Amino acid sequence: MANAMIELPFYVSRAGEPLEGAAAGMSFLNLMTVGGVDKSGSQPMIEEIGGGWYKFNVAYGTAPFDEGDLVGVIDADAGGSLGLCLEERYIPVEARLDYYALNRLVCRMSQDKLNGDMVLKNLDGEGMLMLKIVEGESQVERLPEVV
Repeated sequence: MANAMIELPFYVSRAGEPLEGAAAGMSFLNLMTVGGVDKSGSQPMIEEIGGGWYKFNVAYGTAPFDEGDLVGVIDADAGGSLGLCLEERYIPVEARLDYYALNRLVCRMSQDKLNGDMVLKNLDGEGMLMLKIVEGESQVERLPEVV
């Protein structure tokens, strides 16, 4: 089972007004891991939510979110036809494994009593992310894995 998608919203305006109907003209100017691995070849699709809001979806363990946290810049006017100023046009974005960790505060979770492994679950009870527990001589580590 794949990890659940994380929806990452962002807002775009033109001259202070919500920009609507522009998803087709948006693209990632760059997308990479925080370690510098280029992930531009597996850009997620950008969709319109409404009222100037747009989103893209990623899931930990699947490209482009398969080699660690992501950072990037969305070009909200890739064709240059909308007349956006630079502050409106280029939107920094990030996708972090921490976003799943925040779900621990609001989502269901199960923990194996024998080995300590935890599975974060969505509202339907499906696994989103497994945190494997690895015990060393001096510490216990939680390692994220694809569910």
